[in-house]
Amino acid sequence: MENICFILPHISRAPVGGYKMVFEYANRLACDGNKVQLLFMNDDALKQYHLPEFIRVSLSNLETKVEPRWFHLDSSIKKISSNDKKWIKSVAHTDVVIATNVESVPILEKIFRSQEIKKAYFIQDYENWNVGDEVVRSTYALGYINIVVSEWLQEVVDKYSKKPSILIKNPIDLNVYKIIVPVTDRKEHTVSVLYHENDYKGVKYALEALNLLHDFYPDLEVYMFGVFDYKKDIPWIHYKQRASQQQTVDIYNKTRVFLCATIEEGYGLTGLEAMACGNVLISTNYQGVREYAKDGYNALLSPVKDVDALVENVKRVFEDNELSQRLVKNGQESMKNFSWDEAYKKFEKAIIDNTK
Repeated sequence: MENICFILPHISRAPVGGYKMVFEYANRLACDGNKVQLLFMNDDALKQYHLPEFIRVSLSNLETKVEPRWFHLDSSIKKISSNDKKWIKSVAHTDVVIATNVESVPILEKIFRSQEIKKAYFIQDYENWNVGDEVVRSTYALGYINIVVSEWLQEVVDKYSKKPSILIKNPIDLNVYKIIVPVTDRKEHTVSVLYHENDYKGVKYALEALNLLHDFYPDLEVYMFGVFDYKKDIPWIHYKQRASQQQTVDIYNKTRVFLCATIEEGYGLTGLEAMACGNVLISTNYQGVREYAKDGYNALLSPVKDVDALVENVKRVFEDNELSQRLVKNGQESMKNFSWDEAYKKFEKAIIDNTK
């Protein structure tokens, strides 16, 4: 049994793919008898509300206790807020510490650098949006056990790391994300899409494509989900805010196509989930999607920001039943490579059986 500590950014009240991966690994490690702690770096949490300091600290500590309500964590997992005065003492007996983003690395360095324990770095994207390239690359060279989720990211990390990184592609729970409603029983012109306000998700291009598609198919129905407010009242767009895991599965099982217009992202988990639920993935050809999508085999990919190409690919699927069936079938076959059992075995070996 090992004492394992994951260092995360501040606690999240809404579903986030990167957090979800950490929570899944934490649950499995805990179920195997390890003592697992999640350290949330809440130093700046809630500062946007300009609250008195003692109220902000108290609320962030309270949120750490009650969240995440959107994900079921094993009851044995201990959650710690960096705003708790005793947090350093709480992680004093750690055997394995894991940084989960570029901004958690300085905490690992400050608290654990001098300790003879295993140090790992779970890298899910090239995270240069809050810090510069030089800072990001320097974190890869610290000698940790670098675990990456994609081949393209592995190439980048290994240019700067002292030893080869370990590739473990993000999996999904195939007992949850699966075909429940047969594809042939779903309405013909149906599309699901993730709504996001960050520009790199390319949602404005997806919405442009959907509006054009509605001109071709007046019976088009769109099922959209996300954590942000979507205030437009469009009859043929059904929006579910803060959808639970089961609600996203239900959405995927209502549609035949999942549309993604992402500009850049490390992986893109929703596309994989949708494919597992029997959707044809129509996506831009950004780096992360290539980890599981192959154009013409299990998905249709098009250049980034090319709205017309997205529209044409959706039309191809709507108009060509044989093509649609083949893409769905191959998508289901591809899912066999993304099971949680295999990913967990690799992750456990990387952090527990690996050398310090």
